[in-house]
Amino acid sequence: MTQLLSVKPYKVLEVSGSANERGYKYGSYNSALIRRLLNSHYDFYNTYLNTSKDEALKWSSKYIQPTRNYSEVVADELEGVAEGAGLRLDEVMLIAAFNEVFYPKLAKACTSFAARNGATSDGLSYVGQNNDEGIDPWLDGDCTTLTRFNQKDAPNALIYTYAGAPAMMGINSAGLSVCINALGFDEPKIGVPMLCVVREVFNQKDIDGAVDAIERADRAFALNFIMASPEGIANVESNPLKVETTRSDDTLYHANHYIFCPVEGFSESKSDTYQENSRFRCDRMKDLIEENKGKLNLSLLEGILRDHENRPDMICSHVNEKRSKAHWSRTLDGMIYIPEKREAWIAHGNPCESEFMKYTIS
Repeated sequence: MTQLLSVKPYKVLEVSGSANERGYKYGSYNSALIRRLLNSHYDFYNTYLNTSKDEALKWSSKYIQPTRNYSEVVADELEGVAEGAGLRLDEVMLIAAFNEVFYPKLAKACTSFAARNGATSDGLSYVGQNNDEGIDPWLDGDCTTLTRFNQKDAPNALIYTYAGAPAMMGINSAGLSVCINALGFDEPKIGVPMLCVVREVFNQKDIDGAVDAIERADRAFALNFIMASPEGIANVESNPLKVETTRSDDTLYHANHYIFCPVEGFSESKSDTYQENSRFRCDRMKDLIEENKGKLNLSLLEGILRDHENRPDMICSHVNEKRSKAHWSRTLDGMIYIPEKREAWIAHGNPCESEFMKYTIS
């Protein structure tokens, strides 16, 4: 087995105040990183997607008003990020809406799980995933941030995301823990970017509130949510047409294809190879979770996120150099959240090479 590295832990940024003030502090602190990431996106769009900077920004600007219509808090936070970073809002929105502008053109890959109750040896709940992402334009993983949002009118939240994106994975002080998987849809619509919806989910106190936040959004594209709280676990497949919530009292698992809500009139248009990759990872996660049902704990779940079965279509993903460079990807981080303890355990980099380190929210 590869010797695990003692990777330098994330430096957690603390932000507080109004939504605009929180965003300003985040944008100011991460200004150089956001600019690097934005320039990397411009280069990628131009080189691989035949899309100019002006064309990309014209598209991203269309998501600004729907976001404000959905949540003044999320919109104010994004405006603060732009102000703090010294950028225009449409520039920050290009990153905030990468799920809509970027993902429809490329395959995506993340594998997640949730377990609780009799499935775990300690009676605790767990939700986690490997965050798999492209090497380019995501700075080979040098774009991730971890921030504690201290809020007066909503739970505090520990949020993992890419520099400038509102939210991806994390846990809040109510114990609501969220992981996400990209899903396909025929075309994005003009609506609320899904990562803006994720940010609103973190302002909720429980899974019911989270589901409501997803359902009431005028959703621009598709995303899967797999969530846990001290009260339960749930999976939510969502797209512009439908939201399908599936609850369980023991285990759930997901990758990047629809399991619970096939959409009439929509066919997942990615290649057979992409579909096979997603289905294998999901089936492998299911097998490992079910084989260990009743014994699952933090250590076992860390091991599952390090799994290399069926290389290169594996849970712990490494670059497959046989693919075109535009499609090179790997696991950027592995993560596990424990709602009852308000803990996040994150392995920075491929978890097969990195130790999981503890972060907390209160």
